[in-house]
Amino acid sequence: MVRRLALSALVVSLLFLAFGGLYGGVEMLRDPGGGSLGMDVVLPQLPVTDFVLPGVFLLTVMGLAPIALAYGLVARPAWGWAAALSRWSGHHWAWTGTLALGLVLGVWLAVQGWMIGFAWPIQFVTAGNGLAIVVLALLPVVRRGYASPSGAGRR
Repeated sequence: MVRRLALSALVVSLLFLAFGGLYGGVEMLRDPGGGSLGMDVVLPQLPVTDFVLPGVFLLTVMGLAPIALAYGLVARPAWGWAAALSRWSGHHWAWTGTLALGLVLGVWLAVQGWMIGFAWPIQFVTAGNGLAIVVLALLPVVRRGYASPSGAGRR
């Protein structure tokens, strides 16, 4: 019961991140100047001339990847191309990818805070969600549930 509740919370957190990533990514690609998101004022502070690259990043890494990871956590497909992640971590690739995504999100927000400041409410919501993803993935009941049958990677 506890594992199911923790896994459900983790999947919801990933899908929440995906919604924000898809929305932000699409808006940045639709309006590369950032006006539709109110981000045009910070564009001069960034090392890019428009929001196309950040939009592609949000769309793929923070939008599509969490959907694939949520699916992987629930369905546990054995995808050959992802086997290297499982061998490396000793856990199912979806668990490893989820933890990595939570850490990438933390780095993304840290860089964002350094470049443009950390003042928008969505940044705090996203930081809380990223923390939830990492904490939920690291819960022993979740981690054990995704450990490889050989026991590799268990601590």
